[in-house]
Amino acid sequence: MDAKELKLRKKALGLTTAQIALMCELPVGTVSKIFTGETRNPSYLTIDKIDRVLAHEEMLARVRAYVDAILAYIKDHPDEDVDQIQFEKNYRREHGLDNAHMGKVTAQMLDEIGEDRRIELIDGHLIINEYPNMRHQMLVQNLGRKIDDYIRSNDGKCRMFSVGVNVFIDEDDYTLVGPDIVVLCDDSRMNEMGIVGPPDWVIEVTSPSTRGRDYGKKMHKYMDGGVREYWIIDLEKEKVTTYIEGEPMMAYVYSFEDEIPVYIYCGELKIRVNEVDE
Repeated sequence: MDAKELKLRKKALGLTTAQIALMCELPVGTVSKIFTGETRNPSYLTIDKIDRVLAHEEMLARVRAYVDAILAYIKDHPDEDVDQIQFEKNYRREHGLDNAHMGKVTAQMLDEIGEDRRIELIDGHLIINEYPNMRHQMLVQNLGRKIDDYIRSNDGKCRMFSVGVNVFIDEDDYTLVGPDIVVLCDDSRMNEMGIVGPPDWVIEVTSPSTRGRDYGKKMHKYMDGGVREYWIIDLEKEKVTTYIEGEPMMAYVYSFEDEIPVYIYCGELKIRVNEVDE
């Protein structure tokens, strides 16, 4: 690795010497002399720091390019239920991106590229969600309020979140989801970043782009991860499918007119979706 190659990579990324020095935690003068060639024999440790910073920024740039590509594809195919994990695999293959070039995406990388609340991670794969429509948002708002009122009126210890709280369901940096509604009854699983580990109750309201994952990959993630109760509210079919802990193969299906018992509250709380879907 020589200064000429480092300079070309710096230019391709559009970074300034000051930015690189800050990320390397090195004096600006030291980095500047390397890029200008004034320092003819820089130390290996200094070159290695600059190389690592550039490599990380190059990886972030590839992730940004992928996000732009999948967003453009979704926009151009509004009626298509895109298998985003397969799309990513195809994109990697077409662009020669193995794990050494892009790797698994992490929650930290999402934060660095400017986290978008539509973006989730499942096993290191980026998942782009569409913006929820007004019916979706109103249902989440009204249902969340009903659940929160029940908890407060019974002096419950649980907390309700309906603002896309981060859930690190696998307790690692590779899976980060933001369910529509979350109920957490153990504050020890909560930190400044979000919820680490399984919440007690998760509710997802489907949209055309999320239906397949809500019933498939997410259902398995939540139930295998230890979520006690999981609801899928399907706006198109006006059905609610619920799963409870200990019964991985059992799904209970209700209409929006049914009174649906909440398992974590032993059925004492019942919800009729039609009453909050307005």
